[in-house]
Amino acid sequence: MKKHLLLLAVFISITVTGVFAQDGTKDLKWAKSLLEHGDYAYAGEKFADIAASHYNSPAVRKEALYYVGYCHVKNSDPWQAIRVFEQFIEKYDNGSSSEFVPDALYVLGRVYEETGDNRSAIKVYRRCSRTYPRSQYARKSEERLQQLGGSGSTDPFDGDNTGGNYDPDHDNDYGNDNGHNHPGHSGGISREIRSLLRVAESVNNDFTRDQMLLEGSDRARSGEDFVALANAIKNTFTRSQLLDRVSKNENYNNFSTRSMLDLAALINNTYQRDMFLVSFGSAMANRDYVSNYDLVEVSAAMNNDALRQQLFDAISESKSFQFINARTMVELAQTCSNSFIHDQLLLTAAQKNKYGYRDLRILADACKNSFTKTQILQQTDSGYNSPYRSRTSAIAPEPGSSRKQSSDPFAGFNFNKAQIERIKNFMNAVERKRNMAESARQLKKSDLKTATVREYMERYRILQKFERIHQR
Repeated sequence: MKKHLLLLAVFISITVTGVFAQDGTKDLKWAKSLLEHGDYAYAGEKFADIAASHYNSPAVRKEALYYVGYCHVKNSDPWQAIRVFEQFIEKYDNGSSSEFVPDALYVLGRVYEETGDNRSAIKVYRRCSRTYPRSQYARKSEERLQQLGGSGSTDPFDGDNTGGNYDPDHDNDYGNDNGHNHPGHSGGISREIRSLLRVAESVNNDFTRDQMLLEGSDRARSGEDFVALANAIKNTFTRSQLLDRVSKNENYNNFSTRSMLDLAALINNTYQRDMFLVSFGSAMANRDYVSNYDLVEVSAAMNNDALRQQLFDAISESKSFQFINARTMVELAQTCSNSFIHDQLLLTAAQKNKYGYRDLRILADACKNSFTKTQILQQTDSGYNSPYRSRTSAIAPEPGSSRKQSSDPFAGFNFNKAQIERIKNFMNAVERKRNMAESARQLKKSDLKTATVREYMERYRILQKFERIHQR
């Protein structure tokens, strides 16, 4: 009797699993039909539901997540598109799976270009071209690189510390550090700091001007604000006092990596500079979302391997550590010249993360010490038969998965610049808590279909409710 019940349970489990997997494929086709009919907002929501459902196969979930970003592009929502495509690349780019990954790298580069972040665009184009040279998107990436002047081995932006070139009269066109931070955290120089810099220019006494800028740093809202202030201060000691205030700012956890690297470049003492970067890198690793290549950039900017180990320790204890893929982990380790620290990071990644056999081989091959390499390979014994056996096999194309439409959302398409400008104005109004009602009235019905506007509308409602309570 027990044997029959057991067989019945197994049969039911297999049947239910098959039904859910089939439904996932059907849902994917339905979402694609919505996409083909131009209902990008609803299609994006449907793709997001499919990508989040553990009942669907890994291949279906992977494809759905790609098309979430695709829909955000078609909806002229670069903020959300960058967030989704960076998440997709962190999760699926293992250097060997070509299914949708080169597509995502190329499209992310195009979005970066559209938002004016050519530095990031060049990085992802190069990554696509070098990692997936046989892909059609590698060829497209090469074409974009030639137009941007980044097709050579030298990055045209390398060595360009923009810290000394911040224009206090110029805001970032998209109001959020080119998408590197979560929607909701404006980048660029705030109006208050721009006004302060103008007033400071009229003060002839250097000491008085520097003290004015130091005291005015309490009004700083972003890392870019601190960069502008640091470059305007002439006295080295006063500048060091300013830098001490950076980590105490209420928005510190949302500061952009670029601005923190620019600030670090202004610190002459290498120990203090590395400690500054350790503090920022440790805080950044614990964000709800972080581009792990930002962690690589922070580590690469440091000089002392002992302090770099402190950064590695903080990263390995953070919640973002489990989302760093094997190849990115190797790049992070390679920023360290100390072979022991280098190998220990790779070993920790192998022990803590649910890497498959191929990923463990990537870590092992990067080791400098044969004993550590053996320790990493020993992890394959327990992991080979696990559900995480191979990230490549886990995301192999599933039969019936359709790719009839082009996976390039920019084919015959350009962002709606007018819509982006309206959304940017509304975002800035909510951030600054000024002219919110007026900027909200400027929005059109199509703008309300974007995820970014919906997020800011919710924040706007909360602020309105807060104001009504305090007016009673």
